[in-house]
Amino acid sequence: MNYSFTIDHSLKIIKYKHSGNLNYEDIGKAWYQLLAIKEFTEEKYNLFSDYREASFKMKVDDINNIIEFMSGIKDVVNGKKQSILILDPYSTAGSILFGDQVYEEIGFEVKIFTTETAAIKWLTSS
Repeated sequence: MNYSFTIDHSLKIIKYKHSGNLNYEDIGKAWYQLLAIKEFTEEKYNLFSDYREASFKMKVDDINNIIEFMSGIKDVVNGKKQSILILDPYSTAGSILFGDQVYEEIGFEVKIFTTETAAIKWLTSS
């Protein structure tokens, strides 16, 4: 599992970067770490997820499991934004399905981008 978190206080975002294969369990482990970061849980920082060097190895059913997990932390993510930076077509399709469903059910706004500039611009806009 190759991932890291950094905090950008000037932009008020948490930067999450993952490389290599990415499965449902990896996302769960990363989210548990993310939930320990007070800037995300208490100070309402948004999330920038960089998956340019990652490849999703998940089934469509895993999206439902992630949504179920997100329902349990709805009070943390409702009204927040996540930009996902991704290049792989398969991973992009799954991320779009996730983004649509999580916004509808949880109120967590997720958008997919192919450039870091666009992802951060959207994430930091009001």
